[in-house]
Amino acid sequence: MCAVDENYRVVVVGDDDSAGFLKQRLAGSGIHAERLGCGGRLLSDDCLGADLVIIDAAQGDSGGRVCGLALGRKLKACPQTVSIPVIAVGNSTEHRLRSFEIGIDDYISSETPASEFLLRLKGILRVSAARRAASTLELRAQEERCKELGEAFRRYVAPTLVDEIISRSRMCDPVAANRSTRVTSTVLFADMRGFTRMSEQLPPDDVVPLLNEYFRLLTEIVFQYQGTVFNMAGDCLMVGFGVPTRQDDATVRAIHAARKMLERFADLASQWKEKFGIEVGLGIGINRGEVIAGNVGSLEYMNYTVIGDVVNVAARLSQRARAGEMLFSRQVKNALEATGESCQAVLMEPISLHGRTGSVDIFCVPVHGRLETSQCLAEESSG
Repeated sequence: MCAVDENYRVVVVGDDDSAGFLKQRLAGSGIHAERLGCGGRLLSDDCLGADLVIIDAAQGDSGGRVCGLALGRKLKACPQTVSIPVIAVGNSTEHRLRSFEIGIDDYISSETPASEFLLRLKGILRVSAARRAASTLELRAQEERCKELGEAFRRYVAPTLVDEIISRSRMCDPVAANRSTRVTSTVLFADMRGFTRMSEQLPPDDVVPLLNEYFRLLTEIVFQYQGTVFNMAGDCLMVGFGVPTRQDDATVRAIHAARKMLERFADLASQWKEKFGIEVGLGIGINRGEVIAGNVGSLEYMNYTVIGDVVNVAARLSQRARAGEMLFSRQVKNALEATGESCQAVLMEPISLHGRTGSVDIFCVPVHGRLETSQCLAEESSG
């Protein structure tokens, strides 16, 4: 029989004599309790959700069944039951001290008058109810926060990754708090060729819808390959793979996404040329390595992004790529070969970037070149 008074659930543990005595104390109080025999099963679903557990402190363990203070210790040590109030009833100074030592919420002497016994019991029940109400409010607040995070993340991260990011708080924390972390990521920049000329030829009312169509196409592809959009500036899109969630095949995803961007934007550019008489193209740069991921900005405005030399090189590669080209670094080539995934590419002359020591080996994949899954990367000697 479960407690019905004010929706309380009270559990009494002990043998027939001790449980009978405790339930007798509850007689006439309006509080009904269920009795469970001694045993470890109280650490299972039988005790979850209880508002109060009453144990006989003098009840010893027997036959491998856990009773008395040993059961109280287990309840307070178990994460699922640690917050459930436990009252120990007995008539021993030793048992009283041991009860408080293991975290029992209250110890009531078996000689305590019934009126005081009920007052103390009801007091703990009220605290338990308040704690439960507070936990419910906190849970609702957490659910609302997760909902807000989900809505925000869907603007940047592939929808299929949103639930995973939210459920893994260690991944959400760097986004929600002012913290940063080092991660290995593949960074992709996509840059429209001919945007300045298009802006000069067309009125703003036409340019904005075309930009929206352009970014909608690219982000759709990014999300298809579970990438993260970090920035849109002018006609440039910055994307990360393998951040904020790890992807062992991040580089392969980036290459495939780039290929699809080049192919589909070529079709879109043909439509624009036919309708508006403009010629545009798409250049893509990709690099891989360690970046810093975290919030960057001020107290008034912050942006979750990735920074580092890897990002800078990827941006410069996209600037050098001609319309219909994908340029990527040797780090990307090595990552592709490590996964057994490769594409046909041409080794180009190393380039030197302003402000950066040393040259950068780059490989080029034209949009009209064969770029197919599992194709062997062209040997450097044939480039």
